Amino acid sequence: MNRRLFCRSLSVCGSVILTGCSALPSFRRRLDSDSVFESHRFDGTDLLVTFRDSVDVTSASTINGRTSVVYERIDEPARTVRFQVIRPTALETDVGLQLHVRATVGEKTASKRIPCHVHGHIHNCEILSDGRVRFDLENQAIAPLLVRFISVYGDVPNPAVDPTSDSFEWSELPATPGVVGVESDRPVSPMRSDLVIEAGKVRTFETTYAPFAVPGGAGCESKERYGSIAVVHGNESTAAYDLQYRLGGMPTEVDGATVCPEASTIEQ
Repeated sequence: MNRRLFCRSLSVCGSVILTGCSALPSFRRRLDSDSVFESHRFDGTDLLVTFRDSVDVTSASTINGRTSVVYERIDEPARTVRFQVIRPTALETDVGLQLHVRATVGEKTASKRIPCHVHGHIHNCEILSDGRVRFDLENQAIAPLLVRFISVYGDVPNPAVDPTSDSFEWSELPATPGVVGVESDRPVSPMRSDLVIEAGKVRTFETTYAPFAVPGGAGCESKERYGSIAVVHGNESTAAYDLQYRLGGMPTEVDGATVCPEASTIEQ
């Protein structure tokens, strides 16, 4: 039985990086960014920033460059300072949210924008025997991606919320991400490290809910159908993909859920 699904990109709503300076100090009190900052890189959930050896940085902060919100401040930092920018257990991330690092040197400051575009690509989808979905999620961006929620919606038997709808509100998302990592991510860490995907990496997930369970046992008629699957990034952007599939067979009970025993790929 072929249970693989066809995933095709539908739309991408990546985060937008702006360069407005409303949150930054006045021009006369600014230092040139290149004279203060040497480099930066991501390490798991953290951002590592290295200052030039010739400057004496008295404090460093991660901030939202548009709203002035300070995410974290470190006084008397070492030459290389570590900021936590992703908090998986809280399903929160600073990545992609106008992330800047501000350093204070004497009475002046310098600011560095951290490019943080994120984009998750879903492929290799598969319906599991209990109506859940397994898939691969690839981070195609340069910054770590936090999975806030995976939604399987549209014309599926047991749909989740549609995060691409014009009327969608962030508060409509469930309190949990709707997925768990598999393979090396089992058992799931209490720190939910499975939800963080480094740039260029791929992880396999399974939904914790069953989009292909058939409530009341109806819906196993053999016909082509189209649904959607979307990754809601922690920074509130969304990437959505088509699901084309076929269900069939007599409804059956598996692990307490009523499911269709047959699912086949429809390639285009």
